[in-house]
Amino acid sequence: MLYSMCNKVKMGVGALACIAALGLSGCGTGAQVGGAVDRGLDMEDYTGEESSQPQESTSSQESGGEITDINNTSVENAAAGELNEFGLDLETMDIVKYNIYVELNNTIVEIMDNINNYFLVVDTTEEFRFRDDAEYSYGYRIKGFNLDAVDDAELVYGVEPAYERLDELVEAMLPSMREIMETFDAIDDSEYTYEQNQYQQPKENHARLMACLETFTTYAYEYMEQIDVIADERSAAQEARMLEEGQLIIYNFSHMLTLSSQILDEIYDQGIDDFNLTELDLTPIYPLFEEMQATAAAYDEAVSDSNQLMKESLSNRQVYAGNWNGLIQAFEWMIKQVESGVPYEDPSHEYLGGLQHIYVVLSDRVEDYNGIFVE
Repeated sequence: MLYSMCNKVKMGVGALACIAALGLSGCGTGAQVGGAVDRGLDMEDYTGEESSQPQESTSSQESGGEITDINNTSVENAAAGELNEFGLDLETMDIVKYNIYVELNNTIVEIMDNINNYFLVVDTTEEFRFRDDAEYSYGYRIKGFNLDAVDDAELVYGVEPAYERLDELVEAMLPSMREIMETFDAIDDSEYTYEQNQYQQPKENHARLMACLETFTTYAYEYMEQIDVIADERSAAQEARMLEEGQLIIYNFSHMLTLSSQILDEIYDQGIDDFNLTELDLTPIYPLFEEMQATAAAYDEAVSDSNQLMKESLSNRQVYAGNWNGLIQAFEWMIKQVESGVPYEDPSHEYLGGLQHIYVVLSDRVEDYNGIFVE
């Protein structure tokens, strides 16, 4: 299963965490069929919910599994029973569809990060203009996208098994999501000299973005909330199965991500971000952090056991002891920052005791999970 962890953060702080999947000018109004934060235009209060979760595997062996490619799957790989147009049985299709929705969520998080960075430079007015206090140049930290996540989601949202409200949100959201992604691709065009033609291209980009922004973010926020619930349910079930089967390495890795998510959820529920971090009540954080430390120690012990590695078909090169030191330190530094009672002088930038740094490190660990246990 791809790991999914949902972290709610202020977009002004920056978005980063991603969901892990299960192994295995105007906006358009209709979804096209193709071949893984209270939102508002006031970007200073633009709250984002980020999901970071592992994917599910279609293989009976959790570790070493591969995500099923619905465009390259033969009937022989499908379990006995009625097969759909992709040659998949319902259970396998469920895993594939979930993983695609996880990737869509992760792409949404990256889009939110782009939106945040865009409005660090450009004002939120309908007419294109730079912010008076902008410290960066146009296109600062804007990344382009390929459309794979959108294309895959368009292919499966109408396919059984139904995800009900999630399917409806995908169908409604994808046109504006595609438009925004294409707009950011245009902004990411480094060959363009924006001063030419009195910033005509940036003006056109801005008009496209503003035309779809509210529609996209409205659907995207609800989408991330919905998939967060599904991911929590699947993660709990998967971790219970991992323990039952004695898969201690993947269990402890997954549980570390779960605990990280729980800590960040608690921080979000308290209304905390890097700008008011020292107001965080650490009372519910301490026991979760202690469990995280114990889980990291259990992971190190498991990956040091040759028999356990063999049981889960893993190698030392894939899972190395000490892998969690950076994440443990990131949370520890955050706790110490709060305990000090001293606000950081510039919370808009990543710093070692801040939430932005946690998101960066955590995102790397989610990628590790998906790379080791899913892909």
